[in-house]
Amino acid sequence: MINDLTPINKNWKIKARIIRLWEVPNYNNPNVVVSIELVLVDEKGSRIQTSIRKTIMQRFSNMVKEGSCYIAAKFGLISNIGKRRATNHTYKLNFFFQDYCQRM
Repeated sequence: MINDLTPINKNWKIKARIIRLWEVPNYNNPNVVVSIELVLVDEKGSRIQTSIRKTIMQRFSNMVKEGSCYIAAKFGLISNIGKRRATNHTYKLNFFFQDYCQRM
């Protein structure tokens, strides 16, 4: 479950639905997207914010769709701090190139 996620374990595997998806533009050039941000929710209603950085957006951008369910694994967790907090979860999920994400 999303509430169980901590950065101590690197072998998490979750099943969640994307309930919100948006692109974050570059501050100096609004025509350039620097990341795709998502809010995931699990079957218990727990939520976590997720980032897909510009360097790997091409790998995941056509795969992720708001309202769809996914199984994700091998992702990273970082502290959820800053001005762009979309959830109250302590951590934020970061996708990396080797991540596994399968649409259900």
